[in-house]
Amino acid sequence: MIKNLYLVRHGEAEHLIGKGLTGGWTDSDLTEKGRMQAHETGKRILNFLGKIDVGFYCSDLRRAKDSAEIIGSYIAKKPLAFMELREQNNGDAANLSTEEAQKISSPISEPIMDWIHYPNAESWRSFNNRVYRFMNVIEQESMETVLIVSHRRIILAIIHWWLEFSEDYIKKVSFDIEPCSLTYLRINKWGEKTVSKLNDIAHLTDIKL
Repeated sequence: MIKNLYLVRHGEAEHLIGKGLTGGWTDSDLTEKGRMQAHETGKRILNFLGKIDVGFYCSDLRRAKDSAEIIGSYIAKKPLAFMELREQNNGDAANLSTEEAQKISSPISEPIMDWIHYPNAESWRSFNNRVYRFMNVIEQESMETVLIVSHRRIILAIIHWWLEFSEDYIKKVSFDIEPCSLTYLRINKWGEKTVSKLNDIAHLTDIKL
C-alpha cells in the first residue's frame, strides 16, 4: 500500500516556450532551464527521501524521462519508464503546431468526459481509466514510498485517484501544476488521505539563465 506519494512534473520543455507545438504525445526535449529545474528538484527530493529505496516511475516521453533520470542521479535510483504515464494522448495532433492542430480539432461535446479533442486521441474518461489502472497496480505491488515523474494531466489524474473524486468533482476541480513542481500525498496517522504539498516550486526560485 502506498503511504507516501511524491509527484513531479517534468521540467520546462520546448513546446512550452513559444515553439508553437502541441503537448500531449509530442516528444519534446527539455530546455536548458528545464534541466536546471530537474537538478534543483533532485536536490529537494534528496532532502525528503535521502537514499531510501522507493518505487520510482516515469513517463517514457523524453521530457519526463530525462527529468526523472536527473532526479534519480541525486537519490541513486533509476526510474522505470512506462507508456501508461504519458500525457493524455492527443492523437493526430501530436507533433503538430498549435495552429495546425486547431484545424483538426473537434468542438466540445457532451458528455465532456467522452469528448475526443482530436482524431485518434483519448477522451478524458479513457485517459483517467488508463492512469487509474496503472495506479491500482502499483498500489498493490510497489513500496510504501513512491516517486512519479510525469506530466500535468497525469498528476491531476493521480490526485483525483488519490482523493477518490467522483466524476462530478473530476469535471469541476483542477489544480495548478507547474514544471518541476512537487506534490506530496500521504496517509496521515489517522489513516486519512492527505495532500501535504501541492504544486510546490519553492526550490526553483533561484534559477536564472
